[in-house]
Amino acid sequence: MKLVPIIVIYYLGKVLDYKMKTLQWRDYDLSLDKEIDSWILPSYSKNAQLINRYAFFNEPASVQYEWYKTHPFEMSNIADYFKVVELDHMIIALLILNYFKDDNGRLVLGINPIAVNPNLINQGYGTLILSDLIANTKVVTGCEVDVIYAGIDEKNSISTKLFSKFGFKEVGRSEDKEFLYFELNRSIG
Repeated sequence: MKLVPIIVIYYLGKVLDYKMKTLQWRDYDLSLDKEIDSWILPSYSKNAQLINRYAFFNEPASVQYEWYKTHPFEMSNIADYFKVVELDHMIIALLILNYFKDDNGRLVLGINPIAVNPNLINQGYGTLILSDLIANTKVVTGCEVDVIYAGIDEKNSISTKLFSKFGFKEVGRSEDKEFLYFELNRSIG
C-alpha cells in the first residue's frame, strides 16, 4: 500500500525534529483494539467528555462496530468502514466511514466521526489524519470517491475549524440547526 508521507513534528527537549512519517491505516479489530473502548471513560483522559459529546455518545466503539455489522446498509448504500489510524505503532484515532452513492449519483465518503485518542486531542493529529485521508482516499478505502462529506455538531468548533481549513464547504444544516454538513468536492480540488 503506497501512502503519501506526512511530516510530523516531534518535540524532543527544546529541538523540533522534522521526520517523514506515514500514518498506517487498518481495519478495526475487536480483539486488537479494546483500548479504544476506554476512550469514553473519564478515568482514561480529561478529554473523554469530548469523545462522548461529539463522537461515541457514551457508547464504546465495539458496541457501535457490532451495530454496524448487524445493520448493513443502514448508514450507507455501499459499505461502512471502521478504520484505525496508527503512528509509530500507537493508535491515534478511529474513523467510521460511510461509503454511498447519493441522489445525484456521486460516490460519497462520509466521515462519521474522526475520533482522535482523547489523550492526543489538540496536538495536530486531526490535521494529520484528515490531510492523509484526503491525499490517500482510494488507498485507505479501496474506492473511488467524488465527495468527502461530514456532519458536525455546530458546537464542535475543533472539527468545524479543521474541516474548513481543508477547503470543506458548508452545504447545509439539520432541521434543528444542531448539525452542520460539510463537503469537499474532489473533482474541483
